[in-house]
Amino acid sequence: MSDGSPILPHQAAEFYVWLWWMTEERQGAFDLPEPTGRVDVWVDERLAFRIPNDSKVTAVLTGDNPSATLEARAALAGGKVLEEVRLGIRRDDREYAVTLKGAPMYFTRLKLPQVLMEGEDSVIYDRMHLYEEAESIIAALFREFASLRASAEWENSVLPEIRQWVLASDE
Repeated sequence: MSDGSPILPHQAAEFYVWLWWMTEERQGAFDLPEPTGRVDVWVDERLAFRIPNDSKVTAVLTGDNPSATLEARAALAGGKVLEEVRLGIRRDDREYAVTLKGAPMYFTRLKLPQVLMEGEDSVIYDRMHLYEEAESIIAALFREFASLRASAEWENSVLPEIRQWVLASDE
């Protein structure tokens, strides 16, 4: 995140789990404030977990749809926290893939939509615009999460629903 505010380790891990939960329980459709608008988000091919208060990744799940595996929810149910998550994001006709890593939510392995313009300068500016769009989408998703996380709705309904979802891994 580029606004200079520090993100605490538990906030990033909670954000990653909230995104994962939203993709499964609410089909990952987000109507974010303009200029972002409607985006679709899904957990893609990587989840990495760590033990709380430890910086080392202890379990990595990769491949097609690792979030649907019993091992993924069992890691959460067993007390591990998400250290990184690979997301797919669709906005209009543009599709991105990005891995968010750690508490600073570093962007790694960012895949931008194909650039269709020709000419060296045009391609550079187009890619810069696409990078900024990806960053603004993640920032808007985090603002949505932070607003919910700071509300009474988090403790009263969202957190209990997420806990129930984690424990319902055998369904």
